[in-house]
Amino acid sequence: MSLEVLRVIENVALAALLITIMYTDWRFLRIPNSFTYPAMLIGVVFGAIEGLPGELFTHGLVDHVAALILAFAISYPFYAAGGLKAGDAKLLMAIGALRGINFLLFAAVYGALIGGVLAVGFILRRKLARPAAGAAPNTLAGIMKSSIPYGVALGIGGLLALALEATGYVHVTV
Repeated sequence: MSLEVLRVIENVALAALLITIMYTDWRFLRIPNSFTYPAMLIGVVFGAIEGLPGELFTHGLVDHVAALILAFAISYPFYAAGGLKAGDAKLLMAIGALRGINFLLFAAVYGALIGGVLAVGFILRRKLARPAAGAAPNTLAGIMKSSIPYGVALGIGGLLALALEATGYVHVTV
């Protein structure tokens, strides 16, 4: 199997995962493990297949596993602070496992920026809906612990990274 064919399969799998997760997180505020764990496993297997010609880091198992670990390292502090739920962190890990470090970094930055805009929108909506007593807390902890579907933002960030890569606007692969 050529690297190009494998990349197409990875992209289709990632797009399907992101679209499905965006729906479930928006609708149910939940990202099921039954989506993220298989995606991580598939990503690591794809990384091993990519590494068979001998490029173990740039297009291989090491890159995919390192991206999975880096995604955990990036997301854990936010999870520990209450800013991300476990499903959001596992989604980042799945993105890293499927596409590697460079793609993960682009998708994470895009997702964080979109998540910030989404959070501001949710906060403004809450403030307009409840301007008096009982309004949402104005502290960072209160804002972070509110139910904002960050999986949607991370999904849009991943799809944006895929689209920019496909158009050649941004070169996210090594």
